[in-house]
Amino acid sequence: MIRVYRGLHIADPWPAAYLEEYDALVMADLHLGIEGVLAEEGVYLPRRVSKATLDLVIGAIEDIRPRRVIFLGDVKHSFSLLRTAEWVELKNLFNYLSERRLEVDVVRGNHDNYLGVLLSRYGIPLHEDALVIGPYTLAHGHKDYSLERLTEVTLLGHEHPSVAIRDDAGIYHKFKAFLFGEIGGGKHLMILPPVCELAPGSTINLMSREELLSPLLKKIDLSHFTPYLIVPGRAVERFPRLYELPAL
Repeated sequence: MIRVYRGLHIADPWPAAYLEEYDALVMADLHLGIEGVLAEEGVYLPRRVSKATLDLVIGAIEDIRPRRVIFLGDVKHSFSLLRTAEWVELKNLFNYLSERRLEVDVVRGNHDNYLGVLLSRYGIPLHEDALVIGPYTLAHGHKDYSLERLTEVTLLGHEHPSVAIRDDAGIYHKFKAFLFGEIGGGKHLMILPPVCELAPGSTINLMSREELLSPLLKKIDLSHFTPYLIVPGRAVERFPRLYELPAL
C-alpha cells in the first residue's frame, strides 16, 4: 500500500485505490468486452484483453481482500445495448464478486448505457451521478461538477491518465498513472488509471488543460499534481510533480 492522503491509499501494485476507513477497493475503466465489440466493427484484437482486465481485478481483490468494491464507470465498452461479448465478460466479473460475497457499487460512466439491466440481476446499485461516502466523492469524470460541490477528496476515472518519460537515448516511454493533488480550499483529487490495458488515454504531461477529456479537469491546474506511475500487477512508483518532470 502507498499512503497518499489520510485513509486513502494506492493498492500497489494494482490499478486501484483503497479507502481504509471503509475497507473499499476502487477501480475505474474496465471496458470489458472491448475486443468483441471492436471485432464487430472490423477491428480485431487478441481475445486475452478482457481476461487480462479481469485477472487484474481478481488479483487486486485476492491481495487486498476488501469488504467492498466500487467501480467508477465504464465497466463495459460499447455505448449501445449490451453486446454478446460484454454479457459474457460482465457475467464472469459479477459471478466472481457474488461468490466472494462482496458489497459492490457501480458509478455510471459514459459507456455504461443499459448496464443496469444486468446489475439488477445481481442486486448491484448503479449510481447515476456520483457516490458520496463520508469525505469521498466517487464519480466517473465525464460530467461537469462545480468545485464547491466536491467533498474533501474526490476520486475520478474517465481520463485514462498516463505520463510520458524520455530516456537518455531520446526514446519515449508511456506509463499509466495515478494523479493526486490539492485543488484548493482543503480539497483533494485523485485520478485513477484505467484497468483495461488498451486504454492508455491522455498523456497528461504533453497536453494542455483544454485538451483533457474531463470537464472538471479543464478547470484545474494539474501541474502541481503528483503522478504515481504504474505497471499494473508489478509496481507503482512515485515521480516528481508534473511541473518538476524534465521537459520532453
